[in-house]
Amino acid sequence: MNSNFDAHNGSGQETAREMDSLQRDRFELISAYIDGEVTAAERYQVQEWLARDANSQHLYARLMKLRQGLHQLPVPANQVTAQETVNQVFTRIDRRRMRNTMVWGGAAIAAMFVSAFSGILPGSQFMPRLAQTPLTEEAAEPLMIAVNRPVIQIPKATSASAENFIDPAILNP
Repeated sequence: MNSNFDAHNGSGQETAREMDSLQRDRFELISAYIDGEVTAAERYQVQEWLARDANSQHLYARLMKLRQGLHQLPVPANQVTAQETVNQVFTRIDRRRMRNTMVWGGAAIAAMFVSAFSGILPGSQFMPRLAQTPLTEEAAEPLMIAVNRPVIQIPKATSASAENFIDPAILNP
């Protein structure tokens, strides 16, 4: 019984891959030869293959038949003239321009309505106030900030309760 994992079978697969690679290279080189896209050395190589190798001759014949068939395909007549195509392009451009103008105009009108209703426009009764003056004298007292002397006395904690909550290293630097 032969296994798919035999050592001999693996070398056969490698040989098949090499053959596929060689065939692909020959196909590409013969195709380039037909299209006139080879160097002088490559042209000489293809001519030798065509003179000696039946597979290369068969491949060459198939590619030439394919090329002739492609050249014989009918070219569909252009149903639209160039002037009609140009007119269609400019019509689409004009439509886009009109659509963009309508979008920007609509956005500007919407912004005007929003600003009118929110009171941003001058002369509106609903003008928002950002900063107001104090209404009473109590509120007019200046703000006092005491850095070194607090305004009110802060009671000092007893040493027993302070030790429970505060690290002694902080109390005695």
